[in-house]
This record gives sequence, C-alpha cells and structure tokens, in this order.
Amino acid sequence: MIDKRKYIKLLNGTSKDTNGNNTIFELMKYIQTNKPKSLFHYRRCSEYTIEAFRENKIYFNTANNFNDPYDCLVYCDIDAISRNITNMIEFPNIQRLQRNINSTEFLNTKPVQMPQEKAEQLIETLKGKDLQIIVDSIPKESWGALASILKDTVKELATSYKNYYQTEMPLVCLSEKYNNVLMWAHYADNHKGFVIEYDSNTLKTDCMQCPQGKDFTTCPEWKQVMLLPILYTNQRYDATQYIYDNTLIKIFNMTGIKNVWQLKDDFAQYKINIFKQKSWAYEKEWRLQLYKTNRDNFIKAKPAAIYLGCRISKCYEDILVKYAQEQHIRIYKMNENSSNLKYSLTKAIYKL
Repeated sequence: MIDKRKYIKLLNGTSKDTNGNNTIFELMKYIQTNKPKSLFHYRRCSEYTIEAFRENKIYFNTANNFNDPYDCLVYCDIDAISRNITNMIEFPNIQRLQRNINSTEFLNTKPVQMPQEKAEQLIETLKGKDLQIIVDSIPKESWGALASILKDTVKELATSYKNYYQTEMPLVCLSEKYNNVLMWAHYADNHKGFVIEYDSNTLKTDCMQCPQGKDFTTCPEWKQVMLLPILYTNQRYDATQYIYDNTLIKIFNMTGIKNVWQLKDDFAQYKINIFKQKSWAYEKEWRLQLYKTNRDNFIKAKPAAIYLGCRISKCYEDILVKYAQEQHIRIYKMNENSSNLKYSLTKAIYKL
C-alpha cells in the first residue's frame, strides 16, 4: 500500500541536488514493492473493447478524452520563464560566460559538447576582450529583438507541451477497486459494461528486458511503460522549472551547443500525468503511461479475471463469457444487494 507522505517525499526528491543526486531509483523501488497485486480497468461494451479483451490488448487513450478537464493540463508561469531567460542575455550573465570561456577546463567539461567551430567563435569573441565595450556597441533595438525571440520561444514550447500531454501522451486509467458504484456508473456504462482485472506485474513490455539491449534510439519497435499511482492534491503540479529547462536546452541546441543546460528534474515528465484534484480520490487510480517509437497504441497483457456488470445485456454477457472461457480467465458477475442496508456491490462466481 502506498503511503501518501512517503510518496510525496520521494517525488519531491527526484530533483537533482547540487551534486546531481536524486531519489528516482528509490521512488521506483518503493512503488514496485508497494503496488497492489491487482489493478482494474473499467470498460463499456462495444465491438472495440470486447475485441481488445479477446486479444489481450490494453489500448491507450489521451487526457483530452477524459472526464476531468484539468487532467494532464500543464501549468507553468510563462512570465517567470520569460524573465529568467531574458535576464540571461544581460551583462552580468555574459560576464559569467566569459569567465567560463577563459577557463581551460570549460570546453572539456563533460557532458558539455560544443562543436569546434562554435568554440572558436566564442573564444574569439569573448576571450581577453572588454565585454562592456562589446555590449555597449550593440544597438538597444537588437537586444529588444533578441528578448522578443526568446519570449516567443518560451510561449511556443509551453503550448507544445500543453498540447502533447493532453492530446498525444498515451495513458490508461486503472483502479485499485473493482466494486466502486460510481465508477461502474461513470466508466462502465451505468453498470452495463465490465471490469477487467490485471496482475499488476504483467503491466509491462518485453522491451524492458531486451536481449539485444536495444532502446528507443536503436529500435523502431521499442515500447516502455511507467505505472504510477495518482496523487490527489488541492494544487496542480507546477511544471515551470521543467519547461524553463527545456526552453534553455532548445535555445542552446539551436546554436549548436549541446548539453550545456540539463533538466533539474528528470522525473518531471511523469509528474505532469499523476496530479489530480482531491475530489477524484475515490477512484484510487493508478496510471499507466506509454512511451513508444512506433504507431502501436497498445500493450499486451492477459487478464486475471473479468467482472460482468449487474445490468449487462445478455448478448454481450454471452460473448464475453465465451472469450473468457477460451483463455481460462476467471469470470464473476456483479450484484446489487437489495436486502442489504448498505449501498454495495458484491461479486459472485459466474454460473455457466
């Protein structure tokens, strides 16, 4: 079971400290050790969902199709990013760059990668020269134009990240519970659908143990998934630092200088997908995130069991039971309890 305070502490620790250390490995070990044995996928009945069940496929969706408009909606302070990046071209920061250039160690510092031509240009421009004279010789209009370009770059990148996480990032929403009355109503067509149970250890791809040691840079069929519990909070995740870092990386890359600036938090790309408002906490959601190099929008995992809704139609029930029997998948039927004072759903082994 995930302890919220421990989880938050580990998430906060993924940002690199002054020595470049973080707790990502510790975080992933904690999640792996404390994740539920089973996770559940609520489904409505359709040709698409039933065929996916038959083929042991888990298809991914995107947040713009979810019922929470804030789901994966990236927040960042664009004005703050613009100010910080614009400040980088001010005189004190250029002086700092000159000190680095004058250092014999700078150009050889790993992982800094600077093309020889760029290095020579920087050395020629800055080394041993009076920077104040150089800066004063540049028209104010030029500085203004450069600042404007930098601000536009920030806005473009922020917009692209917002679009990506809401319309392109492949996600699957799973739950710790199979018998939540509200979720059966919301996600399983008013109890006329079904729920699939998965062993959480099967929610992975073969690429994680590639015998050839390939990764996304070398394999066109590469797929990787990340399984994380949703964190329910009263405040959205602040991706300002993440987008600031990526903006600087992009700017440096455009100039031909690689790896001068690095992400402060390598785990931020996952955090954007796991913060939700507290009113959704009843869902006890875990989120499966997919990273891929091909067009396939699914992974394969055999279900451990299927739960038929208490209002499922006979035709859908017969089809699902047939497919479950073919693969020796456990079958349950959900029942409301009219004789029970409590509002609850119970499961019963399906009688063939």
